[in-house]
Amino acid sequence: MLNGRQSTKFFRLALAAAFFAYLSVIFSSYSRLSEAGLGCPDWPGCYGQQFAPLTAHDIDRSKPVEPERRAWREMVQRYLSGVLGLLLLRLAWLGWQLKRRKRNQQVLIPLATMLLTFTLSFAGALTVSMQFKPLIMMMQLLGGMTILGALWWIAMREQKFWRSVGPSAVTRSLRPRTLFALLIVAFQIALGGWSMVNYAGLACPDFPTCQGEWWPPMNYLDAFTLWRDVGIQYDGVLLDLASATAIHMAHRVGALITLMYVGWLSLHILRVGYRENLFRYGLLVLVWLAAEMALGIMQVQAHLPLVIALAHNAVAALLLLSLITLYHVVRSPRTT
Repeated sequence: MLNGRQSTKFFRLALAAAFFAYLSVIFSSYSRLSEAGLGCPDWPGCYGQQFAPLTAHDIDRSKPVEPERRAWREMVQRYLSGVLGLLLLRLAWLGWQLKRRKRNQQVLIPLATMLLTFTLSFAGALTVSMQFKPLIMMMQLLGGMTILGALWWIAMREQKFWRSVGPSAVTRSLRPRTLFALLIVAFQIALGGWSMVNYAGLACPDFPTCQGEWWPPMNYLDAFTLWRDVGIQYDGVLLDLASATAIHMAHRVGALITLMYVGWLSLHILRVGYRENLFRYGLLVLVWLAAEMALGIMQVQAHLPLVIALAHNAVAALLLLSLITLYHVVRSPRTT
């Protein structure tokens, strides 16, 4: 009985940690999107003007972020990270205690997640002077998504509602396909993050064309240079239009690939997964995929208003979590 109560507590801790990780990812996106004119805080105008910036050259004309506004955002982010760190400490310790009486108790993933969280926190503290460089911001973004995904995986393995289905020909074929979909979505999130930290969201103000062309001039070599000496507040050199366009178009191509493959996978599950009770999982993935694509088009057409750009990032995380849930239910059940 005591073991059952502790297992329930472990699950609740994992769920609470996943919730705070999600909040941290979304608030971090809010901080990045509202930096240096990347997103418009008002709509349909932009920073009190009638029209939003239309090209990458117009971004540095936007109103900069006041230091006091940046300060409160940094403090909220630190509080969220602090709560998450405490939850992960408790989660790892409780998992270690349960391991003595439960052979398949999760220990390594909670411990690795805790170490990753503290590593990112210490790295952020040690790189204050470089925290606005694209590569540093990308490390924080991908690290946050990794922590969120790992915590959701822990919660999925502990909960009783979404159980793994029994082995069958359908589930065996879906496992590698779902894993491949997870990799595609993760790569697309990375492309979106690179676009965000390099202020490339406004490089293509129209859709489906970009700057009135299907394939405008682009500079991929400069666009994907990982380390660039830009300056702490991006007051130095911004990417030129050709480089920003290359990042934006790479994200669009990635979105098309994601739509085609993940959309096909979800429709395939709707068709073949009824007998294995997988219909709802395919529908869940399809709903979040459609919402993500719609928000991506809306933010281009509306010239990147902050609320739509933030929703785009939030739904991307939910799409990732829905695929993790799908992979959990198609893999073989755990042995006790």
